[in-house]
Amino acid sequence: MTGGKGLSGRLTLALAALLCLLFGLSLLLFLPGAGTAEAPEVQALSTLPERTLMGGDEEDRLPTELLPGERLDLNTATAAQLQLLPGIGEKISAAIVTWREENGAFRTVEDLLQVPGIGEKRLAAIRDLVTVGSDDGGF
Repeated sequence: MTGGKGLSGRLTLALAALLCLLFGLSLLLFLPGAGTAEAPEVQALSTLPERTLMGGDEEDRLPTELLPGERLDLNTATAAQLQLLPGIGEKISAAIVTWREENGAFRTVEDLLQVPGIGEKRLAAIRDLVTVGSDDGGF
C-alpha cells in the first residue's frame, strides 16, 4: 500500500509545481512591458532620479552607478555625477567640468576628446552613457 501513497504524493507534488509555474507565467502577462521587444526608454539626466541610496548624511549620499537607460548630460552633470561613469574619477570629472566652464557647452560627445585625460579608449567606454543637451539642461 505504501507504493500507492508514494505515487499519489509525487503526483500531488508535480501538480503543485505545475500550478506554481503556470501562476508565475500568468503574472508575466500583467507586468508593464512584458512580452514587448521594444528597447527601454533612454532619458538624459541633468539630475539623478530619486532612489534609495546608501551612505551618511542626506547630501553626501550618491548612487554608485547609473541605472539601465540612464545617460548623463555632459552640459549639466556635476563632477560627482560624472564619477558614476566607468573610468571617470575625481580628477577627470573635474577636468570635464573645468573644460565646460572655460569653453562652453559640449556640442557633441566627441568633444570630450579635448578634455585632458580623455582619449579614444576612455571615450569608447562612456560614449553610450552620456549625451549633450542645451546649456540650460533642457531636452
